[in-house]
Amino acid sequence: MEDRVTPAARKRVRLKPEVRTRQILDAALAEFAQHGFDAARMEDIARRAGLSKAGIYAHYSGKEALLEALLGAALTPSAEPRDWLLAGGGNLRAVVEAFVDQLYDRLAAPEVVAVMRLAIAAGGRVPHLVQHWRETIFQPHLAAQQAILREGVAQGLLRPSALTEEVSLMYAPAVHAAIVQMVFQDEASREAALAMRQASKRLLLDLLAPEAAAAP
Repeated sequence: MEDRVTPAARKRVRLKPEVRTRQILDAALAEFAQHGFDAARMEDIARRAGLSKAGIYAHYSGKEALLEALLGAALTPSAEPRDWLLAGGGNLRAVVEAFVDQLYDRLAAPEVVAVMRLAIAAGGRVPHLVQHWRETIFQPHLAAQQAILREGVAQGLLRPSALTEEVSLMYAPAVHAAIVQMVFQDEASREAALAMRQASKRLLLDLLAPEAAAAP
């Protein structure tokens, strides 16, 4: 079969490694979204990224390696667990609002939504990749958050609650809102997500603020 890579695409352009990696992952995500994980072809990903087929294989061994990289790049939690210790006398309300806003904004980002859809669609075919992401990225982050919350309770900075014992509950409303928006993709789901965002802030403050601080 004739290689469909165009002469322009074969022209080598020297880019910084992080820029080239971003181009390849963007190209892979676009091809996966358009054709599905199984039907997407490495040569088409290479062409979209401006590389030869050999050039893309110099960076990634195949589609599974690309999917693993996409999971790591898009679905790595970015919240800083140490914030919950209110370093420097920080305000709990400000920490909660920053955490919730960052989480909802992250889950609504087009790239993250696309990778979440891809993970759901391809997860059954390559479960080891999703499991690897869970074990090496997501679970360690949750464990770090959990430890910090318990330390905050021990120091009297946070109130003991279901959230400090099961940190994944802090993420549940945002994940629910993200899934609803992915399924329905309408104005009603976006408005519901905004309402859920504000309710999440109130929920976290109600369950985390020490009783003295929680009083109006």
